[in-house]
Amino acid sequence: MSTRDALEAARALVATVPGWAGREPTLRPGVAPVASPMNQGVDATSLRARDAATGESLWVKIADPDAALFADPASVVAAAREAGTLGVGPEVVAADPLTGDLVMRDLAGSHRTATLNRLAEPAIRDAVLAAMRAFQAGPPLPRTMGVFDHIESLLRRAGAAGVALPADHAWLLDNIRTAAQAIRAAGIDTVPAHGDGNASNVMIDEAGGVLLVDFDLAANRDPFEDLGSFLVEANTFDPAARESFEAFHGRFDERLFNRSRLYGVADDLRWGLIGAILARTSARTDLEFLKYAEWRFLRCRMAMRDQRFEERVRRV
Repeated sequence: MSTRDALEAARALVATVPGWAGREPTLRPGVAPVASPMNQGVDATSLRARDAATGESLWVKIADPDAALFADPASVVAAAREAGTLGVGPEVVAADPLTGDLVMRDLAGSHRTATLNRLAEPAIRDAVLAAMRAFQAGPPLPRTMGVFDHIESLLRRAGAAGVALPADHAWLLDNIRTAAQAIRAAGIDTVPAHGDGNASNVMIDEAGGVLLVDFDLAANRDPFEDLGSFLVEANTFDPAARESFEAFHGRFDERLFNRSRLYGVADDLRWGLIGAILARTSARTDLEFLKYAEWRFLRCRMAMRDQRFEERVRRV
């Protein structure tokens, strides 16, 4: 999407916010998109709309066409609205469920983007996990999609686009399909879930309160898939991951812990595929999608080569 198109869409959506019709707010970039070494702001053009006369401001997200690889607009809007209602996400004041465009309360001045070192703090970690559980207790979302089905869909997209996958992609896929078969055989429940444990998707205020943002992967799925996407980002080593698991589940369960860890491996493969596809197809050639893809493939590969991977598959 061109900058001009994004600005026009943002102005039109802001004008639907109660009390903002007829205003002429300034629109400034909110977050510069970065694909690597972190993934932030890639799904949308983020803008801050500010009324110079009153000092009021709003946060606007205009979805980029690239987001179609992983985001369902209706589910994005439904999830963001519900999170705002529950108090685990910023309040949504306007939205378009056909595009996934959102206008939200501006968190500037009250919240900062989380970092991995902040997520390692027990109080912050527990607040994030509590927010995830609260969201999971909400109403179902329009989309139901687990990571294993998403991977298969992405593979079809990659093939159609002529994407060059890693030389060992057949081995990666064989391992993840084996994990998928084991988890499905054990049986799963589905709940509405945020689905993306990236640190940049958590906002923290000065008192340690947290809000979840960026609901592009929101869907009904296994609650332990939601947890797995957090563990793979926040807890590299098992001792810390076990503590997070207990904070989420209330007690330790080896099989469910193994399931969560396997979901994290699958999450890496999913994002590796997304990065590889965007490196081939995106009009935004200034973003290092391939570098991000290679990092996620590498972490997935390392987990599968760990002797614990096979044991986790056997014990889910």
